[in-house]
Amino acid sequence: MRFIGIGLIGTLLALIYGFFTQRWETTVQIIGWFALVPLLLAGLLAGVFVSGDRNRANYHSGDKETRKARGSWTVRFLLIGAPNAVCVLLFVVIAVVQSGGF
Repeated sequence: MRFIGIGLIGTLLALIYGFFTQRWETTVQIIGWFALVPLLLAGLLAGVFVSGDRNRANYHSGDKETRKARGSWTVRFLLIGAPNAVCVLLFVVIAVVQSGGF
């Protein structure tokens, strides 16, 4: 729950910035970065950017505690990035609906 809170704090800070400056494009970019960076870090720790052979080799060369720690950090980064990703998706849907895209 703490890591979702960290993600929500980043989202709220960006929304406060957008509210006071009325620069919503910059606000969406900030929230997008708050979503993208943790999700990329989670992907790196999970090994999703390597081939199956390399992933298997990494799995068997590391000890159980290291794998468990990487998995724990992967979940933490996903929880940090999730509220920001949802907020960016909401901004995109709102923009498309307002422009008459649907």
